[in-house]
Amino acid sequence: MVGKLNRLTFRLVMLTLLVTGITMAVGLAAYYVIVYFQLSHAVQQMPPAARAELQHLIDTHQRGSDAYYRLYSRYGGNAIDVRDLGFISLIGLMSMLASGSVAIVMARRISRPIIAVAAAAERVSAGDRSARAGDEGAPGETGTLVRSFNRMASDIEAYERERKVFTAGIAHELRTPLTILKGRLHGLADGVIPPEPDEAVRLLRQVDQLSRLVEDLRTLAHVDAGELALDIGSADIAALADAAVADLEVAARAHAITIRRTGPRVVARCDPLRFTQILTNLLTNAIKHAPPGSTIQVATAREEGFAHVRVQDEGAGFLPEDAARLFIPFWRAGLDRKLGHPGSGLGLALAARLAEAQGGRIVAANRTDRSGALFSVCMPLG
Repeated sequence: MVGKLNRLTFRLVMLTLLVTGITMAVGLAAYYVIVYFQLSHAVQQMPPAARAELQHLIDTHQRGSDAYYRLYSRYGGNAIDVRDLGFISLIGLMSMLASGSVAIVMARRISRPIIAVAAAAERVSAGDRSARAGDEGAPGETGTLVRSFNRMASDIEAYERERKVFTAGIAHELRTPLTILKGRLHGLADGVIPPEPDEAVRLLRQVDQLSRLVEDLRTLAHVDAGELALDIGSADIAALADAAVADLEVAARAHAITIRRTGPRVVARCDPLRFTQILTNLLTNAIKHAPPGSTIQVATAREEGFAHVRVQDEGAGFLPEDAARLFIPFWRAGLDRKLGHPGSGLGLALAARLAEAQGGRIVAANRTDRSGALFSVCMPLG
């Protein structure tokens, strides 16, 4: 029965029964206490002969006989009349005080977490995204309410933080090519820069950078909104990895980096085009961080019911505290900014979102055999 009831409703029902029981218990206790004291007073007022008669009645189990009540009424004063309004009022007051005290304590225990959530919600709505409700250890549904609210507030705070980083990242990434385009176009308009084919190539390069950024932002927005069109099917991810490696071999050689492909043929359920985009982003990130003369390893595997592609480099890896932020759009590690590594900070974020949209995930870790980062793409088997 308890399992079928709402837990909060059950607690309120139990509180009602408890208060009712306390009221009845206090009333009965008060009645018998008063009767006991009146009987004691009556015994003290009895002469020895009457007291001996009363004791005889008690010993012979005649406590409820007419003779017993006659002695009690004669020497104990007026017997208690349950119809007496004063007596009823006194017992009612005592019962109300006892049950009311218990009800107030229990009601405060139930309502305190709700009040805490209301106060924290008001602070969050006023702009304090760090506000949290206390009493997370409260029992039952009120505790669940507090914990759920705090998780929601944490998500809102994280979203707000990501939104600010995202907005700042867009502004930063757009500002550089737009500044270059504006400056050089002004130079062309003023006749300072001669209109040569090389100049047009340089301007087109900045336009291409803007186009890639806008396309990545559009794809990311579609993934987050669940509106990205995917052509999910069975695909050999080893062949897709070979194609991605072939496309980036020239860029790797330009940095004196070797890409080594290993692993068997593995069939996974994925969108071949988007999966190739994931691998391209991971390989581009590895080339950016790998030192000259090093090797990037791309290995396929089939483990625990999933198809895996692992991309590992021989760079510096990442700090443990940065692991949770690797896939935040436009976030870049301090070392990347210090060393001037190129990139918008969208590659890993977009790769992670694309993997999740296809029912997979990307796991990042530092290598244990040497320095370097390891990114594993896990997809359902085809």
